[in-house]
Amino acid sequence: MSNNLNQIREKPFYKLLLGRTVLPLVTILGIGILYVVLMSMVDHKSLPFHIIIATAALGKTIVITMTTLKRLSKLIKICHSLERLLWVFGLIIVISIFSFATDYACLFQFSHTTFEGVPDYSNSYLYNLYHFFYFSVITFSTVGYGDIVPTSDEARFVVMLEIFLSFFLIVFALANIKKIHING
Repeated sequence: MSNNLNQIREKPFYKLLLGRTVLPLVTILGIGILYVVLMSMVDHKSLPFHIIIATAALGKTIVITMTTLKRLSKLIKICHSLERLLWVFGLIIVISIFSFATDYACLFQFSHTTFEGVPDYSNSYLYNLYHFFYFSVITFSTVGYGDIVPTSDEARFVVMLEIFLSFFLIVFALANIKKIHING
């Protein structure tokens, strides 16, 4: 009986979580689709595509930061379990990492000189996305192995945005830890 009651209480939370993160999800998916369309249909070598990607990365960073500050901080106040807390931060971290991985992959597709250390035996966007997802995880966690290195100014700018966002999310999590009311 109490297990069913807990499931009923959890459903509105997960709906709230999805509702609070829909803006960054839609923004990131929209920009990702725009990247794929631009990479496949438009001669991206003739456009300042690297500037477009850097600008989109800045926009996504602002959207994720503002969503975290405004929407998720309210959601954290009603968070009553460690599992819910992990869902909130896990979702925003996965969104951020995937977002930057798409930026890196597009920058690399635009010019293979933007990054060093990426295997050069594939020109597939999806294959490169896998490598840049790895790079994004390493960058977000601030480990920095150095096997993939940004070499262009635009790539370095996008990497700096990811590092800023990772520090922001960690500081945000630590600053709001006392607002969480965990029921025992």
